[in-house]
Amino acid sequence: MPTTPAAMIPALLGLLAMQAARPAPAAESAPSPHPPAAPVKRSNLDYWLERATPATSAPATQVVIEPATDPSVPARPDALPGIIELSDGRLVPGWIYTTRDRNLEVWVESEKRWRCVPLLSVLSLTAVVIEQEMVQQWRWKEMGQPERVYTGKQFPAMRFHWKVHLIDDSYVVGAIRGQPLWVSLKDQKYGPFVLCDRAKGDLGKDFADIIHVKRAIISRKMLERALQTPPGEKQE
Repeated sequence: MPTTPAAMIPALLGLLAMQAARPAPAAESAPSPHPPAAPVKRSNLDYWLERATPATSAPATQVVIEPATDPSVPARPDALPGIIELSDGRLVPGWIYTTRDRNLEVWVESEKRWRCVPLLSVLSLTAVVIEQEMVQQWRWKEMGQPERVYTGKQFPAMRFHWKVHLIDDSYVVGAIRGQPLWVSLKDQKYGPFVLCDRAKGDLGKDFADIIHVKRAIISRKMLERALQTPPGEKQE
């Protein structure tokens, strides 16, 4: 039996409804002109910094010991513990130092050269008297005449070499010409004690009246032992 157009209308309406219910295909997006950024690599430091928390406790108070209140603290970072002994028997204990950024300069006659010795490498310095004499005082007789007139007065004169004992147990022996040493202890400073190669006394005086450095010893034990005697006084 042939199908009439009127009978096909309901079927066509059903097909149209099914077609409208289907989702439309997604449109293809245009490619981006900029490539995607590469992921940033994070370091371990960033990781731990993000997880760090502020300190909840107060920082500890730092105690600073002033040199003036503690004899075990040097007044200068290059000062060394020890004592200086003078020729009259007095001891000066404390922290020993010389001119800043300067070594001991020793003229070694046998080598015909100066030896530069850092104070840090020294165990001791000892004055060795190589010559002493009583010198007659004199003056020129008249201006322009090379004739001496002696006054009958005399004064003592001495010459020294210094025996420098180093930490490697070697020695440097020679002349030191005008090297100053200072000693500090608490709030007191002593010196300068000049290491020289010659010295002279006053008219009418003797060799014992020439007060000079007899020796200097770099040693914490010597400093602690000498602290039982007040600085500048003779040790019993």
